[in-house]
Amino acid sequence: MFRTSIVRSTIFGLGVALVATGCTPENLSGPQASLTPPNAAVTATPGASASLLGGVLSLTRTVVQTVNDLLFPVVQRHQALAQPITVTQTIGTAGGSISIPAAGFTITFARGAVLTPTPITVTADSGKAVSYEFGPHGTQFYAPVTIKQDMSLTTLADNPAAAPGIHGGYTANGLQDIINGLLARVAEIINATTTIIIGPDGKAHLGTSSFIIKHFSGYILIST
Repeated sequence: MFRTSIVRSTIFGLGVALVATGCTPENLSGPQASLTPPNAAVTATPGASASLLGGVLSLTRTVVQTVNDLLFPVVQRHQALAQPITVTQTIGTAGGSISIPAAGFTITFARGAVLTPTPITVTADSGKAVSYEFGPHGTQFYAPVTIKQDMSLTTLADNPAAAPGIHGGYTANGLQDIINGLLARVAEIINATTTIIIGPDGKAHLGTSSFIIKHFSGYILIST
């Protein structure tokens, strides 16, 4: 079992992004822009799956930063979604959740997130980019709404060292902000909680990444 520890680390400093032509997922290993350095709390705790996975390490981040449309690499899926997957469900004042299992996606609404029953639409975009669109566009929330992504379905699954660099990204214009499925024009960066699990093979893998949002449009996972 892991023991709890707190690690303060510098994440990144704000900079200017340059877009290179002919980018591929293999050469998108670093940020296209950097950010100001918040504190990062690293907490090791046994999760519900600890008996099978050996433990869960949570990298907890809470800062939201406005970055004025800088470009960042988008986390990629192992297998592209052949077509968009859309789910619509009414969320009431008691809260609830919507899942798209094929995309490894769940969004959870806390009690009071909406003031009246609201039909919520979630679309997992086709292709390899881990990107989603939400509606009604512009919806504001009054309690936490959490997006969670199963990282085992991504190309970062076996790279636990990537955990500190995983963040949520707000794409104000949805798919229009994603370039060739590889880079995204991000208006806000939302710091994420990423878990590291010990698999049956005895090695560390990424578990899930999650972040909290306050309003709707498009969101992605980026890797800095």
